[in-house]
Amino acid sequence: MSNINNHGVSMNNIELSPHLQELTCEQAAAIQGGAKIQLFLGANFTGKSLLLTINKAGLSKKLTGQFNNSISSAKVLSGRWVLNTNGDGSGLFVEIGPRKAQYPRFTKVLNNTISFVKATVA
Repeated sequence: MSNINNHGVSMNNIELSPHLQELTCEQAAAIQGGAKIQLFLGANFTGKSLLLTINKAGLSKKLTGQFNNSISSAKVLSGRWVLNTNGDGSGLFVEIGPRKAQYPRFTKVLNNTISFVKATVA
């Protein structure tokens, strides 16, 4: 049993206030800055990259310019993400995350076809 500053407070019997709640990893990530993903033009995290941060679940980003239909790999830094092949969020999709994860190479179906990303858990 441990004591805080030797004041006799047991760490084993602490109850949470009714106004506090335990957080999941995804909820804690949101508090620390939202869902984050880094998208790469090349396989194995090569080429130019785009870092996206979304602070609220359900928010999305349509990829434009050189990143539209050009993503080959990704690193999920926090949150859970859905990547879609169509710019309106429809079409083929893959859900990745929810914690730190690396995707060095997308399958042929998704490679260079991603046009839309959405944070499903921020």
